Formats: sequence, structure tokens, C-alpha cells
Amino acid sequence: MASEAPSPAVPGAPPRDKGPIESIAGQIPYLSSRDHALLRRMYLTGRHEADGVVAALLVRAKVKVPTDPLGFAPWRLLAHCAALLSGTGKAHPHANGPQLGSRLHEIGLSENRLMRLVSARGSGLEAQVIRAMRMLAQHGKAPVNLHTLFGLIGHDPDQAEAARIRIAKDYYAAEARSEEGTSSDD
Repeated sequence: MASEAPSPAVPGAPPRDKGPIESIAGQIPYLSSRDHALLRRMYLTGRHEADGVVAALLVRAKVKVPTDPLGFAPWRLLAHCAALLSGTGKAHPHANGPQLGSRLHEIGLSENRLMRLVSARGSGLEAQVIRAMRMLAQHGKAPVNLHTLFGLIGHDPDQAEAARIRIAKDYYAAEARSEEGTSSDD
């Protein structure tokens, strides 16, 4: 009887000892160009060709693939956002340090747009999240902490509210730091 040695790390395999968000984000840069493009364009095309890619990401991340569309939607949106942030250069979209609210302030997101993001619900939230992620990607402000994003788009109302508060707190903290820096230079 041969002993089973752990399989070596394979590009695209979920990182060991990581949670599902880190695993999904870690897989994004290793996707084929076709799969990566499908994830990045899924909301533009309105087609669901990328759902198989999302399901494969979930399986490799050891997440039970939801069979109902409502349960699948947050994972689908997370994969799309991670692919947007990854960009065509396939950079890693997630890191625990850079907070979403701080990054949004760095790109000059208006307070009005921030309020739209943190107050939106349902399909309006989906649209605001996609817009914010596209803006971050255009400004090259990846990676970000995707845990906050998933808290915002997931189905747990308490986590969503905590994510809204976290995003706003980090945005305004970044704003205060930049104002202090500006006033001290005068």
C-alpha cells in the first residue's frame, strides 16, 4: 500500500490552508485567457457562459456550489469583481491589507458615489459594486481586501451592514489623512 503524498501545488489550485475568498482570488491569475475574459465580461454580455468557470472556482475552493440562482449570485459577482481587479495582466486581486474604502478614496471616488454604493440594495447594489470595481481596475488600485466586498454582496444582512460601515469608515479615514497631509504642507 503506497502512502499518499500531498499533491504538489498546481497553478490554479486553491491555496492550501486559505479560506474560499483567498482561494478564488488566488485562482484568478492562473485561469486560461478565455476563462478570465469570460469572468471579466459576464455582466457586459449578459450571458451566463462564465457560470461554469465560477462553479469550478468554487469546487476548487471547497465551497459547496449553490444550486439556486440567489445563492450563486454573490459568488458569481465576487468572481467577476476579482477578474476585473486582476485585469488583463492577471494580477492578484486580493490582499488582506488594502481596504476597499481607502482604495475608493485613493481613486477620487466622490462622496455621492460612495453613498450610492453603501446605501444600495439588490440589483442596484450589484450595479454600484461593478462600477466601483471597474473604476478601481482602471486606476490600477488592486489588490483590495475582498472579504469586505463579499460581506457587502453576500446574503447575511449583519455582515452586509458591517461591510457598509467598514467601507465608509475607511473612506473617511483616508480622506482625513489626506486633508491632514494637505494642511500640514501649507
